[in-house]
Amino acid sequence: MDFQVKVLLLSFAITVIASMIIIPILKRLKVRQMERADGPKSHLVKQGTPTMGGIIIMISVVLTSICGFLYYYNKEIDVAIKILPLVFIALGFGTVGLVDDFKKVVLKDTKGLKPAYKMIGLLIVSVVYVLYITQVLKIGTQTYIPFFDIYIDLPIWIYIPFAIFVILATTNAVNLTDGVDGLAASVTAIIMTFLTVVSILFDIKEVTVFGSVVVGACLGFLVFNLHTAKVMMGDTGSLLLRRSYSRNCIIF
Repeated sequence: MDFQVKVLLLSFAITVIASMIIIPILKRLKVRQMERADGPKSHLVKQGTPTMGGIIIMISVVLTSICGFLYYYNKEIDVAIKILPLVFIALGFGTVGLVDDFKKVVLKDTKGLKPAYKMIGLLIVSVVYVLYITQVLKIGTQTYIPFFDIYIDLPIWIYIPFAIFVILATTNAVNLTDGVDGLAASVTAIIMTFLTVVSILFDIKEVTVFGSVVVGACLGFLVFNLHTAKVMMGDTGSLLLRRSYSRNCIIF
């Protein structure tokens, strides 16, 4: 428990420091929020706010996860190895969001990446992730159903498409929540705190570490994202974060 608290605080500190460095850079590069003309008129006041702040969360998640990996590498190498796919899928989805943001703020296309292309990118990352944890890490297909307090073993040919479906089905969770200053990061922090506590109870150390990392990153980002927001996370952040709790549910 003590280590998870340290990881959370480290993630928080890295996010705050990175924000102080990156936000001025985003302003200088004029990487600014562009509101859709068909959106709520109240959101037009956000026009010009630096966006792509998800890069900050991405940096914090990667750096802090590396610390978690190194901590467990000489103690419990199996835990260290299981942290890697969590980082991979976060970076994978974050990268898809980064491409989407690039089209919006650099190429000035408010529609961003075409939905079909975005879904293909998400699908590729999801398939690689699920195949890796099932075929390489051999985590098994045992699935816990909390409402009935039972475990069931799904056939692998059912589990793999089921896991991919669960990941993709939550694609717009954070994206739909994002839009009001501080909302997406605060909601995600609460959800990830719950999942981290559950992982502690089930002694799933890699999820505990990664969950603590994400919570710390969200809290650090909120320092600059609460009303009036100094930076928006964009799809870079929202895609990264929505993978955080959907993939953790898969591991549970």
